[in-house]
Amino acid sequence: MAPRIFGIEHILYLFVCILLMSLFLILIKKYIHSEKKLNILIRALGFILFIAIMWNRISININKENFFAGFLPGSFCGATSLFLSIAAMVLKKNHAAFHCLIYVGLLGGLVTIFYPDFIGQAESFFYPMTISGLVHHTVMVFLIMIMIFSGYVQPDLNKWYYLFLGLALYMCYGLLLITVLGYGDAMHIYTPLLEGTALNWIVLGLLFLPIHLGFLICWRYIVRKKPQVLFLK
Repeated sequence: MAPRIFGIEHILYLFVCILLMSLFLILIKKYIHSEKKLNILIRALGFILFIAIMWNRISININKENFFAGFLPGSFCGATSLFLSIAAMVLKKNHAAFHCLIYVGLLGGLVTIFYPDFIGQAESFFYPMTISGLVHHTVMVFLIMIMIFSGYVQPDLNKWYYLFLGLALYMCYGLLLITVLGYGDAMHIYTPLLEGTALNWIVLGLLFLPIHLGFLICWRYIVRKKPQVLFLK
């Protein structure tokens, strides 16, 4: 029987991930106290995320007639894993790009980890496309958590429009994949996130922007006042 959402394999995966994330957060809080060590950690996690998304893309395309035709990710999460991994390795802390990538990645990653609609595509939970998809979403979420809770990226209500500008660039990227590289769809420009619903790119954006704004308001007036709880340094 193929694995199911919230089946035994999925629940065990969630348990192991939450356990490991908690353990690593404790270790990071204990041992990462300097800017230099934090920068090394972020770049290392960026490299691991890059390996994870490459594993996923290779797994998806390895048996296709034209391996490179659909190699670039055409989903929000796949694109974010790719962009964020590169940004983490080359950009400085609190760069403008992070103020879009971390929010798209955090929401999309968490939703996918807890509701991976691709989990039943094969009999084995460790089918390469399945496990690599879960792994790159998990690493992405963990990297974003470290960025936020270490202060590497500082959520800022004054930068709310960075997400809006970033999403516009996602759409340009999607159009590039469709019009130049021949993708049937990308960034849900033509098709909804869930078949039979209205969750296309514009509806997703209209839902996401107020959620993002609410998060930034809560961060400014509630969360930011408790740095001893939130920040690892």
